[in-house]
Amino acid sequence: MKLWYSTTSPFVRKVLVTMKHHQLEDNIALLPVSSSFDPHSPHNQDNPLGRVPALQRNCGRWLFGSLLIAEYLDNKGKNATLFPKEGKARWNVLALHNLADGIMENTLPMIAEILLRPKAEWWTERHQQLVERNLRSFAMLEQNLAEFATELNIGTICAVGVIDWWHLREQKLGVDFGKNFPNLVKWSDQMNAKYPVLAETAPQ
Repeated sequence: MKLWYSTTSPFVRKVLVTMKHHQLEDNIALLPVSSSFDPHSPHNQDNPLGRVPALQRNCGRWLFGSLLIAEYLDNKGKNATLFPKEGKARWNVLALHNLADGIMENTLPMIAEILLRPKAEWWTERHQQLVERNLRSFAMLEQNLAEFATELNIGTICAVGVIDWWHLREQKLGVDFGKNFPNLVKWSDQMNAKYPVLAETAPQ
């Protein structure tokens, strides 16, 4: 297998955590992408969506989307599953995942403009709308995390990835994340301290 990845993407991070959790590193060739925004990046030859992560299976077929790739690798692994298989537990974990993932989906158009366009050309009203949505979503995320404590599953992995990414880039995003959500930062720090697979994949 081979995986197009980035060290900064929280979408990629959940895949790398899943890979390390199941000790699949020797089975996957890691192909770094310097910038997913670069139209000339070679990952575009394999991935028509132009996004990371993208995983090529041994049969040659590609998987796109971090949740799908993570579940595929989880099914390949032999350690404790990160995806509850059925019932309320499964839906609660996936709901947590999609809430955290949705925050990053909201953030992508903002960070693209911040990194690639002059401030005078930003769609500032849209930025503000997305920031407000994210702040409401982070408040819900904090509430929903209470039932999981420091359990490791695909939902909490995704939540750690988003929290760490936002906290690291709070100045660029114009939001004092640590001030607004100190409990989320504290929880993420606890998760990173408890699980080496999270610490090893922290954003750079």
